[in-house]
Amino acid sequence: MGRTIYGHYLIEMVWVREDCRGLGLGRRLMEAAESEAHRRGCTAAQVDTLSFQGLGFYRRLGFEVVGRVPNFPIGCDRCFLLKQYR
Repeated sequence: MGRTIYGHYLIEMVWVREDCRGLGLGRRLMEAAESEAHRRGCTAAQVDTLSFQGLGFYRRLGFEVVGRVPNFPIGCDRCFLLKQYR
């Protein structure tokens, strides 16, 4: 689920059931989201996640951490990621 604002595609939710992870479904969902972002003429995509959840997943897809809120919730960080399109 996502939306476009100011030329950026804001990815609001990506979720794959735990027993279906590791099958490439998350990557395919993200590829579909980014295809839609390109179709809309977006120059970048943004997403946020918790440090214990999807951080590595999004980094492998080319997203870079541009901000963090430490201890949100306690013991992990909320991470804000950006992927600019060339």
